Amino acid sequence: MKTYKIIEIKRKFIKKDYSYAEGVMESEANDGWEVVSVAFDTSKDICGDMVIVFSRERNEI
Repeated sequence: MKTYKIIEIKRKFIKKDYSYAEGVMESEANDGWEVVSVAFDTSKDICGDMVIVFSRERNEI
């Protein structure tokens, strides 16, 4: 069974350079998380915040 988590990265961190977002993805990958999707929340602004969905296998006891 999988578990999921969502991380929102504010627009101010990704204006023209996605290195901050890449760092977040690499950090999460080191903890076993895999990127499922990346999207932009444009509900409030044309250039919205980045939303990254991660998943990994749940450790079942």
